[in-house]
Amino acid sequence: MSAVRKSKIKDTDGQASLEFALIIPLLIIVVLIVSQLGYLVYVQNVLVQAAREGTRVISTTNSNRMAFNRIGQICSRLDKNRLKIKIDPGSSTGREVGDVVTVNLSYKYSGVTNLINLLIGRDIFINTDSSMRMECY
Repeated sequence: MSAVRKSKIKDTDGQASLEFALIIPLLIIVVLIVSQLGYLVYVQNVLVQAAREGTRVISTTNSNRMAFNRIGQICSRLDKNRLKIKIDPGSSTGREVGDVVTVNLSYKYSGVTNLINLLIGRDIFINTDSSMRMECY
């Protein structure tokens, strides 16, 4: 009787290993997707903060150079070649107290390993802007 039990146990020995081998690729894909979404949210938050700080610097100092420096500090972990900064109005001489200044940031996001671009075949752009009234000349 014990010989019959042993043979039944041996028939199911590899079942758990086979199920795990079939499920592990799916688990890896889920982990990669969640990490990509987390990184996308991180990049969006960095860009929102950088736009806000850049606008604040311009509205209080009227200096594009200082705004570019501050945006560069905040976005230091992002690829600078993918970041585009637009200030409107662009000239510090054309701004007066009470005018609205807008900083627009656009970042070409392709994921940590360029995976998103390979999957969907196009680039994703994250755009954000911030506006404030000028407080000084």
